[in-house]
Amino acid sequence: MKAKERHMLKDYVSRIQDADLVLVGIGPELSAYELIDFKTEIQNEHYQKLLRMDEEDKDVIWMRQAYERHYLLNHSQVPYFKKLEEVLDQKDYFVITSNNDGLIFHSGLDKNRLTAPCGSGDFFQCKGPCSEQLYPAELGLEDLIRHYETTGKIEHLECPKCGAPLVYNIRTEDTKSTYIEGAYLNSWAAYTKWLQTTLNKKLFILELGEGFGVPGLFRWPFEKMAFYNEKAYMVRVNRTLYQIGEELKGKADAVKMDSKDFLEIER
Repeated sequence: MKAKERHMLKDYVSRIQDADLVLVGIGPELSAYELIDFKTEIQNEHYQKLLRMDEEDKDVIWMRQAYERHYLLNHSQVPYFKKLEEVLDQKDYFVITSNNDGLIFHSGLDKNRLTAPCGSGDFFQCKGPCSEQLYPAELGLEDLIRHYETTGKIEHLECPKCGAPLVYNIRTEDTKSTYIEGAYLNSWAAYTKWLQTTLNKKLFILELGEGFGVPGLFRWPFEKMAFYNEKAYMVRVNRTLYQIGEELKGKADAVKMDSKDFLEIER
């Protein structure tokens, strides 16, 4: 299907307002590492020193991530999703994201209408794992940062049950077989219950910046919903992976554009 080159969110406001329900998927184009320049935002001298160290050193990477994750956990409301917040105001919507940075939870969107099945960075888990136990990340990050700034040494956190390393409770290619899913299950249940209400309803589906990292999460399901729901309309936005099959011709738009530009996010 031929891509629409310059359509933006504002071009779909009337469709959104006319819809009974709005389903939004947010992918890597709108991740924290795409939207935030940590090098300029985190002015802490110890973090800045880490930036000058070997970028391939695993300990350095771990410590840099500790500062970045701590920054995200303590971030106030972010402006990046303002345009989306405005068009969804007063609408019955749900947002699912494949990002694992928790950034969407710092937006003005209703937290009861968000789910992040790949994690949000709020917890640590045992690398094994030896149990389903999750540990609040903020306290651990504060300990790591305090120790590093006091001694200059990079430490790792250990599982209090078995002594194995603690890792972020996020789903990646490396952790998908050991990822503990407990943290998001309540929001996932709310999401699946909401999806049941979309049958035979006028549904607007907006997919922003999703690729093929975890296509089974919402990229492929969105296509299926758009195909089978006669009242659905889908918009896929991506700077490179915008393609939509011919079976959705007349029911979907493929927008060849970076999702940040689509939402008119200032950079």
